[in-house]
Amino acid sequence: MSKKNKRPNKRGNYQRMLQRLRGGQCGNHAKPAPEPPAAATAAPMPEFTPRELKADGQAHEDKPAPVVMVFQSELDYISRCILDYPRIETGGQLFGHWTAQGVPVVEYAIGPGPNANHQTTFFNQDVDYLVRVGQTLIERYGLQHIGEWHSHHQLGLAHPSGHDASTMVNNIARRHLRRFLLCIGNCDGRGSSTLNAFTFHEDHNYQYVHAPWHVMPELESPYRSRIDRELEHMLCHPDTRVPRMGGMLLSQHQVKPNYDSSYWLTGKANNLVLKRIIEQLQELDPSSSCAVQPKLDERQHLHLLVERATQHEHIYFPAMFPTAPPVITITPAAAEHYPGANAPDAACSIASATQGIQWNYQGDIYRAFIDYYRQIF
Repeated sequence: MSKKNKRPNKRGNYQRMLQRLRGGQCGNHAKPAPEPPAAATAAPMPEFTPRELKADGQAHEDKPAPVVMVFQSELDYISRCILDYPRIETGGQLFGHWTAQGVPVVEYAIGPGPNANHQTTFFNQDVDYLVRVGQTLIERYGLQHIGEWHSHHQLGLAHPSGHDASTMVNNIARRHLRRFLLCIGNCDGRGSSTLNAFTFHEDHNYQYVHAPWHVMPELESPYRSRIDRELEHMLCHPDTRVPRMGGMLLSQHQVKPNYDSSYWLTGKANNLVLKRIIEQLQELDPSSSCAVQPKLDERQHLHLLVERATQHEHIYFPAMFPTAPPVITITPAAAEHYPGANAPDAACSIASATQGIQWNYQGDIYRAFIDYYRQIF
């Protein structure tokens, strides 16, 4: 990894990074950020959109991401936070990961801490809260701090202000963050909210991208329920119970998976079954942390990557599921990778953990899976 690609938000450096992100401070050794263009505060949002995709449909790593991936559960959470403060600014942080092409994936969002400063034209996060929660999300759950969000409440400013843009460009340059995500929320005064995503890149300064959302609507974030439960003593949640969000820029690219017509996840009912399965996987061992990450291979077949304290599990749902059983492989927690999500239907060359176990499917997918899995676990 080159020096400029080193990410500073790792354990020991996390608190220093947060201080710079929140306060815009830097030491004398930091390289100065480029000056904004003369009309930065008055210019309209740059019209970079998914046209920046390469011919093969993939994002450029060396440009601002043309799309932002997000779980519906996290959009709902931010909506509730925004609606708590319809007349003053609020905000929070975004955690998740970056794909190999530099696309952000929002997997867990937090809102304001108890001592956050909410004003009509600015918001400052409770830094103690952010450090405490952010450090835990990074060290315990392996998430990365990938972005920030704040609202402009009913000001009608649905894009970064000149100050917002300058803060992002300065912090990226000073900390060599390579890329960062900024989201701007608004209230419409009628009890609804919206959220726009803007991606910044170290090599492109003020040419940030108003990126559409690629929403994953069928599944709650694999981290949401687990973290909310395990960090209940630490987290602050919005008072507003019902999210109301609309009017957002959505990706024109495929949002829902393009399953084969015979695949088990084509219907909404089975997607709800999958949600129950993921919840149960997380509940089986309450004594240790567990993260379940859904992934699709190039055939749009589902793989669940399960991380536990003592072991990692790879659960593959083949084309013939539920007539045929899932393929489950287990590796020690020290292993650095899973069997590939692009493994062939004949399953992995690694010996299956399910050898000799009877698959008993009689019309109830959830019960058949849980009975089968518990014999292994």
